Amino acid sequence: MHMYDVATRLLGGYAIVGGQLPLAVGAALAIDYRGGDDVVICQMGEGTTNIGAFHESLNIAALWNLPIVFLVINNQTGMGTTVEKSSAEPDLWKRASSYRMRGERVDGTDVLAVRDMASELIETARREGKPALLEAVSYRLKGHSVVDPAKYRTSETVSVVRENDPVVLWRAALVEAGVLTEDSAAAMEREISAEVVAAVEFAESSPHPEPASLFDFNYATPVAGDSRRLPADPLFTH
Repeated sequence: MHMYDVATRLLGGYAIVGGQLPLAVGAALAIDYRGGDDVVICQMGEGTTNIGAFHESLNIAALWNLPIVFLVINNQTGMGTTVEKSSAEPDLWKRASSYRMRGERVDGTDVLAVRDMASELIETARREGKPALLEAVSYRLKGHSVVDPAKYRTSETVSVVRENDPVVLWRAALVEAGVLTEDSAAAMEREISAEVVAAVEFAESSPHPEPASLFDFNYATPVAGDSRRLPADPLFTH
């Protein structure tokens, strides 16, 4: 949450459910307006498909033929409620038909299946300006957050979920194919763990930003009359 990285073209993680959808459509509109060949991938959870911004964003993308692929990571449990009990149409990929765009479902635990289908939809969006909806069915290894004990799932279900962890499955497939060895895979895991630890240490040792910097990037260029008033500041000064 709250990640943003220009170098990898990650336009952020958002705490508000569905908050990223209108922004992603705006990015796709900018690409189309400038005549570029980039494509936006807008990722969301299955719960997002029930809010207004989802339908509004797909509608605009279809009307304006914007280069965007909406990727729904369906781990089958919104917070503590299953998709079947929260969505009148639990086959989420079918919702694309409401906007006359292509909808597909793929096994989210199969890395190659996701790559191949996503690549196909991306190329169609790039070549024809046709948006699409891709539903990747997967599993959630833990609760919705650190305070969620996930009591709504049995230990047997969790055991099956862990066995189908796509990272574990992909590691095994690469070792079996001879792309990795057990030693090289273990070395990669150690390297990743060290990188994560370093990132956490950097974050914890970094100073908090000054409140006055809150509005620094509201606009790309200076705007006359831009208010930089903080919540506790008076409306008028003498």
